[in-house]
Amino acid sequence: MRKGEALLPTLRLYKSAFMKKSTLLLFFLTAITLGTLTAQDIHFTLYNMSPLTLNPAQTGAFYGTARVGGIYRDQWRTISNFEGYRTPSFYVDAPIIRGFGDNDWVGVGGMLVSDRAGVGNLRTNQSMLSAAYHLGLGKQGNSVLTLGLQGGSITRRIDLNSTELVFEDEIDESFGGGGLTAGESQDRQGNGKKSFIDFGAGLMLRSKINDQSSLELGAAVGHALTPEYGILSDSLGRKPERPMTTTAHGRFQYDITDKWRFSPTFLFQTTEGTSEAMIQLWGGYLIKPEKNIRLNFGTGYRFGDAVPLMVGIDVDDLRVALAYDINTSSLSSTTNSVGGFEIAASYIFKIFKEPEVDPAILCPEF
Repeated sequence: MRKGEALLPTLRLYKSAFMKKSTLLLFFLTAITLGTLTAQDIHFTLYNMSPLTLNPAQTGAFYGTARVGGIYRDQWRTISNFEGYRTPSFYVDAPIIRGFGDNDWVGVGGMLVSDRAGVGNLRTNQSMLSAAYHLGLGKQGNSVLTLGLQGGSITRRIDLNSTELVFEDEIDESFGGGGLTAGESQDRQGNGKKSFIDFGAGLMLRSKINDQSSLELGAAVGHALTPEYGILSDSLGRKPERPMTTTAHGRFQYDITDKWRFSPTFLFQTTEGTSEAMIQLWGGYLIKPEKNIRLNFGTGYRFGDAVPLMVGIDVDDLRVALAYDINTSSLSSTTNSVGGFEIAASYIFKIFKEPEVDPAILCPEF
């Protein structure tokens, strides 16, 4: 489920006196239900295909010279007169130098995220840099403990003059609003822009259990300094602070045979009492071992919200994946059970002749 902040503009979806009150009531109640999600982070179904938004400890956590990738999410286009959410994200990271130990290394990276939501054109742009220290545990380095840090700037904008926006004091008094004529709200004053500096951190443990299986567990915090992020002020002139976000994620990978692979994953994220929990089950089949071509497919469940259908393919160091969410929440009648669509891709460059580190646990899969 996404943040409900941009649902308020849909209060204008009426064309007659009857449709005005029925539609207004529907979305007013929806906005109340989703109101606590206004601070919910941008999220992806293919979260393992967006490593730097998942956990800064993922920075440089791969075997290769550099990694580039991107993901795009499109959600809720089926709601009439509602533009939905469009979220492209791009990243690049690399393991740059060795650390203090023989099996240690340092990774650096950066990401750009742009989110556009609703008819009010609410935009959130993030520019973040990250660094991670990967500590090899044991003589063989079969386990790696990672600490990652992330920081950068976030800018939020909204078109306060949009005729599609309806503010609380412009809602009919019979629905608890102020009853002002459209366009008279005091909230329309200002430039509709807020910029702030943001920081996050993460821990991750990856371990090679045996030749057939490996485990990854991670935890991260976002908005660690709870910056002031509100575009509009309250009646006392105050702007709300961005609550801290806590994320936990994990993945278990098991090679059933030389060709078949089984990989369950999970994600849990919470912001000030509002939570998102998701489990996924991926399967993989090695189509052409000589060319390292693997077909990936899976499904899962985002609790209380959606069932994703996912498919992807690996061609050596190129990875591509698609996901489609079937909405199962109380909004399914409005969305026609359509949630979101995602497409993601990444590529690992390898500019060297001989590997210096055993890549057994440095190549995370889905």
